[in-house]
Amino acid sequence: MRAVDNADYRVTSVVYDETGTSFSMQGPEGEFSFHTRLVGECNISNLMGAVIVALYLKVPVDKIQYAISKIEQVEHRLNLKRTPGGITIIDDAFNSNPTGSKMALDVLAGMTKGKRIVITPGMIELGDKQHEYNAELGRHIAGSTDVAIIVGEYNRDAILEGLKSADMPEEKVKVVDSFKEAQIVLGSIVKPGDTVLYENDLPDTFK
Repeated sequence: MRAVDNADYRVTSVVYDETGTSFSMQGPEGEFSFHTRLVGECNISNLMGAVIVALYLKVPVDKIQYAISKIEQVEHRLNLKRTPGGITIIDDAFNSNPTGSKMALDVLAGMTKGKRIVITPGMIELGDKQHEYNAELGRHIAGSTDVAIIVGEYNRDAILEGLKSADMPEEKVKVVDSFKEAQIVLGSIVKPGDTVLYENDLPDTFK
């Protein structure tokens, strides 16, 4: 997260893992550590504001920590799940956009156990910026993942252009025509300890 030198409160560390996010926050009252099931910079920023208000209202720190640990995730929006087979799933399938997709990839990049895999058809409804933003998505993918599974034809050329410009090895890029095919490819490479990000979910019939 971006720090402001003269801020009264600041987040001093953020660590993602399969259980969510551990973060520390420093302010006039001291430095406190928190854990939440939520992931992503936007959620940590929102929690930071809530913590500041709670501290101002003299809520005990242990009660703040407990409340933050119990916040439920929102389905399909940076929703963290764990499969019985030991695979961590980041479900960000709802309405992908340039800012949100980068945030999701930043979370994926922070996962340090096993391979980091992204499955995406790219983003839509971006007007004359469609190709540009999906190429940028490809560049972010190259810097955040170990394997990229690109679904469908609609944004394929733009994403592949971005991956290539960021020197993503060709053998780490899988191109498929449908989410069903993507699941087959995923099943052949995923292992316990890996993390899989689903970034957007377009119907296979989308044109």
